[in-house]
Amino acid sequence: MAESKMDRSRYPSHPAQVRSARHHAAQVLRGWGVGDSTTDAVVYVAGELASNAVRHAHTSQGREFGMTLRLLESIVRIELRDPDPSLPPDVSPGEDLEADGGRGLLIVERLATSWGSAPEVLGKTIWADIPLETAAGEDRAALCPEGAS
Repeated sequence: MAESKMDRSRYPSHPAQVRSARHHAAQVLRGWGVGDSTTDAVVYVAGELASNAVRHAHTSQGREFGMTLRLLESIVRIELRDPDPSLPPDVSPGEDLEADGGRGLLIVERLATSWGSAPEVLGKTIWADIPLETAAGEDRAALCPEGAS
């Protein structure tokens, strides 16, 4: 079994911190030697989950959200914890990726081999498993346009 690695970070609940979380995820994964297609997918998922924590989880100013990255044998697991106990809505496979909003979790579902959420004593954790370097990397890149958050 490959050596596992872990990184934890915390961010104030502010829209500008979504970019900080994405940047941090990219730096950590590159430092671990994770390939570009996996890194791109994890960074995109990090942005979606962090954005949801700031926008939809009603994480009040002064509160924080936390991100954990785990490098495991065949996946990178990203976990995002926020203080809002509301679990995310179910994702319908037929939802439109071209819609004006509400497609973040649908894209997370398409990028991840699995994802889910778990209630915590205070808040919740949403996690996603991104496979390490697969031939489908090009397909994932098509779902993640440059500059998307």
